[in-house]
Amino acid sequence: RAAVAMSSLCVRSPARHGAHARRGAPAAVAAPARPSLRPRRTRAKATSDAFAEVGSGTITAEQLKGERYIVFNRFECRDMKDSAARFEKRWTERKSRLADLDGFRFFSLLRRVPFDRDEELVVPEGEPNYMSFTVWEDKSGFNEWRKGDAFKEAHGGGSIFGFLDMILSSTMTLKGTPKPAFYDALIPISKVPESVPAAPGGWRDVQADGKNPIAPDVFVAQNRFAVDKGEEEAFEQRWASRESELMDCEGFVFFTMMRRDALEADDGFNYVSTTIWESREAFEAWRAGSAFKRAHGEGKAGGKPAAGKPMFSKPPSPALWEGKLMLTTPQGA
Repeated sequence: RAAVAMSSLCVRSPARHGAHARRGAPAAVAAPARPSLRPRRTRAKATSDAFAEVGSGTITAEQLKGERYIVFNRFECRDMKDSAARFEKRWTERKSRLADLDGFRFFSLLRRVPFDRDEELVVPEGEPNYMSFTVWEDKSGFNEWRKGDAFKEAHGGGSIFGFLDMILSSTMTLKGTPKPAFYDALIPISKVPESVPAAPGGWRDVQADGKNPIAPDVFVAQNRFAVDKGEEEAFEQRWASRESELMDCEGFVFFTMMRRDALEADDGFNYVSTTIWESREAFEAWRAGSAFKRAHGEGKAGGKPAAGKPMFSKPPSPALWEGKLMLTTPQGA
């Protein structure tokens, strides 16, 4: 979902019931307590904790300034068949005017895919198999959205009944609650699109049957980095000094190096390179070509400075995604 889900379910214990002793009546032997057959009442409670990390990241004067603001919401679908198809259908039916909002640049619902298209997808425990991916011009556009009516509309229409319906639907398809993550987008490279998908009212009109996955619009490749404390400046400058050939590559859409806007990344990765391609075929053609080899040569942001000192606390971790329900602007992401 483009919107960041900011809620959790709190369960109240049912009220205790029992006969009160009448005044003057003889004492009765208490019957053994029986479990209540009445359903538990649930109460949806909004929380601001999901936004707590926004703006909490600290940078030095030598680090790069963010040129976009990116929001992910990470989901664990119960399975990648029935639950996943229902989850995607839910996104096609949501009420949103995201594409019409000031400061919006790009959105896609990402479905995780294996590195080899013939392999079975294996997702490490606790990692998402779906993410919503939204690019904003800057943090102010995101803040206006999350505090405005458009956010409420996208999260159940602003009514408690719509909100509960959204939550109950999510519990049937997801493991646990969604986990948002916020990033400053560094050195963005964006190609002007030849065409922009129609988005009447600000959202895509895509049909879904809840039994089959919807068709992808783009392909997204990520590489996640755990950069050691004190190495952030060197890591960013290494990427900023690269000579990129992406704009000349067939099927390229957008690139950015994302820096987590948090004191500490909950998944251990404080930087993520993200590249959007028109298709998996375009990504694979780039990876097999000379531009990929030149970009990933020794000393080209590969994780070791010239002196050989390690930059990472653990190896980089790649992830591939199909992007669905894409929204963008005539200027691109």
